[in-house]
Amino acid sequence: MIISKEHLTQNASLAWPLVLNAILMQSMVLVDLLLVSPLGEIPIAALGIASALVALIVGIQNSIGNGTQMIIARATGAGETAKISTDLIAGFIVNMGFSLSAFIMLLLANHSLLELVSDSLAVTQDAEKYISVAMYTVVVSSVTQVLIVYFNASRKTRIPMYGFLIEIPCNAAISWVLIHGMFGVPALGLLGAALGSLIAVGIRLCYLVIRIRNEQSLNFKFGLENLTGKTLKGHLAEVSPIGANFVILSGGMTLYQMLFAQLSVYDYAAITLVFPWMRIGAQIITSWAHASAITVSQYLGQKNYADIPEFVRQVTNLAQIIAVILAVGFFLFSFVIPKIYPGMEPETLHALVLIAPVYIAMPLVRTYNTLCGNTLRAMGLAFKVLRVHVITQWAIALPLCAAAIFFGLPVYIVFGITILEECLKVLAFRKLQNEQLSTYLPA
Repeated sequence: MIISKEHLTQNASLAWPLVLNAILMQSMVLVDLLLVSPLGEIPIAALGIASALVALIVGIQNSIGNGTQMIIARATGAGETAKISTDLIAGFIVNMGFSLSAFIMLLLANHSLLELVSDSLAVTQDAEKYISVAMYTVVVSSVTQVLIVYFNASRKTRIPMYGFLIEIPCNAAISWVLIHGMFGVPALGLLGAALGSLIAVGIRLCYLVIRIRNEQSLNFKFGLENLTGKTLKGHLAEVSPIGANFVILSGGMTLYQMLFAQLSVYDYAAITLVFPWMRIGAQIITSWAHASAITVSQYLGQKNYADIPEFVRQVTNLAQIIAVILAVGFFLFSFVIPKIYPGMEPETLHALVLIAPVYIAMPLVRTYNTLCGNTLRAMGLAFKVLRVHVITQWAIALPLCAAAIFFGLPVYIVFGITILEECLKVLAFRKLQNEQLSTYLPA
């Protein structure tokens, strides 16, 4: 296995700010949770429900943004600076269109949605207060997401990272003052957490606007003048399957959680304890995959098809090394988890031992799928990637998981179905990738 230093440096320079971006984005909810936790169980439960709803909307925004990112990356690779402005405006219209629809939905139906999730009036009322402010945050974050994907597609991934580094301390400081009432400001509780997040996101938006005004290659007036219905329709057609892909995967993960909840309390507790750590590991791979997809999109824009197969092979080799490192990390994690979560019941510790082989081995297969799915989407095969996810997760894995729980099979088999799903995806993605890459090879 030969690894090109050029490929390593190229993708690493893109990927490490993306990793930090992803971690910082997730930390925003942790900031609110840490600050709200002294208020008691009801505000914590309300924050959990409300933030999950907001996170779903922001996740769809990000997935739509990933589609725009690939389109702009192709234009960047082709050197079509005029087209970049048009693509950026089209991305803004599509993303903002979704965000405004979500805003209206939250405005009109947030009470009904929350009642479906919680039967506690106190929790629902607190969650409504949070969402009454958070829905404005959704609109502001839509604008920031479009600006972020422009910088990412232009290989300037550090700029969004600096934006998050500005936002996080602002969010913590402002929310702390507003939640608990400091310096003469009244204590607003959970509402203060929402306001703090809104103000902090607004500060990040101001920073990104200042930075994008310095981009000499952008001409928004020209981009707006050259925006046509055909351009907008084409943009929407390309980003829609990527957004649908996120909805399918998120829905599947939610259904997995609901199924796991039918296990014994100890088995479910064990799965719940390892899931956040699995997500952190997945963020590293996802960032590497996004960086690879940006580069593939730029190759396509340059019509440099011949280099794509070798590049994909190289970044796949590097991803496999990352996967092994993560697997070793999870192996070591399995020994220290009792110290991280002291006071667990013996039954929970036993369940953790049983499921350890699953989460240790998961990076070895999921890494390939994440990288392959993102590069295939960059090559224009988003619908085929979506089909693979629907078949393997919804038609095979989830029904098998439900059947395993119904027949009372052990927790390692139930949880192990998630790795079976990933193995099935490897077979499908490998075939798709080989077929597509063969079209780029010289005759």
